[in-house]
Amino acid sequence: MGRPSLAWTDEMLALLGTDKDSVLAERWGTTAKTVNLKRNALGISAFGHVLWTGEMLACLGKEVDAELARRFGISKASVIAKRQELSIAPAVASGAVPSTSHASRFEWTPKAVALLGTQSDAKVAALLGLSRLTVYNARVSRGIAPGRSAKSEGGDVTG
Repeated sequence: MGRPSLAWTDEMLALLGTDKDSVLAERWGTTAKTVNLKRNALGISAFGHVLWTGEMLACLGKEVDAELARRFGISKASVIAKRQELSIAPAVASGAVPSTSHASRFEWTPKAVALLGTQSDAKVAALLGLSRLTVYNARVSRGIAPGRSAKSEGGDVTG
């Protein structure tokens, strides 16, 4: 009884670990468990599993996550997760503003806070030299309702 044994070809064996076991199983007309058992028997890591080398770990936080992901042939999410697991701060892209930028050092004076919610976040951001997201976060964290934009007032949105 049961299923007949799968005849493993060299091509199939070469594909183990290059995609999810379930995807390969569907392609080959077998179960994910069968693929999993064969992959494990051959000592092949699961798809998406990264075996971090000392050299790879040494690069974390020294180069931008996206560049490391491209160079290592893994996802950016894998790089970020490992970097965060090790409490390593992200590298700053050349030409990018570091996280200690004007926005994170901006002092929200009573005058600046008073602008929140009086106009659109984009307009307040332009007035203060901040990003729209920074203004949005400051407004929401203070429980201030959004300002009415020219669009919602039926006015000209370009003004």
